[in-house]
Amino acid sequence: MFRIGPYEFGRGAVLAPMAGITNPPFRQLCTELGALYCVTELISCHAVMYFEAKARNRGRKRGQKTLSLMEQYVGEHPHVVQLYGREPEMMADAAKVVAREGADIIDLNFGCPARKVIKNGMGCGVALMRTPDLLGEITRRVVEAVDVPVTAKTRLGYGQDEKNGVKVAKILAQAGAQLITIHARTREQGHSGPVDLAYLKQIVDAVDVPVIGNGGIHSVKDADDMLRQSGCAGVAVGQGAKGNPWIFSELAGVGTRPNLAERVATCRRHLDLYVAWGGEQRAVTEMRKHACWYLKGFDGAAAFRKRLGEATSRDAFLLLLDEVPMESNADEDATGC
Repeated sequence: MFRIGPYEFGRGAVLAPMAGITNPPFRQLCTELGALYCVTELISCHAVMYFEAKARNRGRKRGQKTLSLMEQYVGEHPHVVQLYGREPEMMADAAKVVAREGADIIDLNFGCPARKVIKNGMGCGVALMRTPDLLGEITRRVVEAVDVPVTAKTRLGYGQDEKNGVKVAKILAQAGAQLITIHARTREQGHSGPVDLAYLKQIVDAVDVPVIGNGGIHSVKDADDMLRQSGCAGVAVGQGAKGNPWIFSELAGVGTRPNLAERVATCRRHLDLYVAWGGEQRAVTEMRKHACWYLKGFDGAAAFRKRLGEATSRDAFLLLLDEVPMESNADEDATGC
């Protein structure tokens, strides 16, 4: 059990932020299936200040895109919005805007390894672990600027020879972060390779705020191992939730791995949530990758998934789902696309 401000959380897992994935439809689906809370896609402080600069910018393409990332589904609480940037003053100003727009918690991204974010190791995301004092100043300024809880996400370090996760976690806690999520890999590892639970434990032991462990969780065993070996207060699931939002039910102890019929039903539910949020054309296009992750492990699955690219409407998408052979001996552990 752990707390963030007025919010208390028990057994289960958090949905970690993922670009292009953790939008309102997917967050709603994961919450319905047991996620403790969900984090938005990472949002640039520059993008926030763009639509804030002039009222008309809210209606422009860039402003609308940023606002859509910040949207919450009906009843989403806590609404956790993740920001990234490297300018303390702009991050503080953007945090004020995000809080005004409805964020219950603001999460600061100091862990993203994407090339366009880290900009050759001198930009944002995990690159800020190379400048711990700046990272701490950003956190302090944001905490002082808003009345909502501030959390942060980071990694073990920028590289194998630059593991400073303990130092950074101490700085974050001292700056006022109420919870720290640690991806138990370095920037060099990205989203693959072994997680270092021993070093994660060092971070947990070094700070007085709750630490959430992240990375490599695809099963109850993975989560149990991380909790037991590191002593972290909870776990967050990112890549392991792609095509498998039921992992949150499993980690909460209230569900089991679904059969093929249940996966198809969830894919339909996801599509309808997507249509309601983003419109039919966007939903059909962007749901193809999710359907690819949902639908695997049955005879002819690969060929079937290729046909999803032909669907240009909701009805066509649903007709294709009707063709999934429910009598197939699906391999529930199948992976890949």
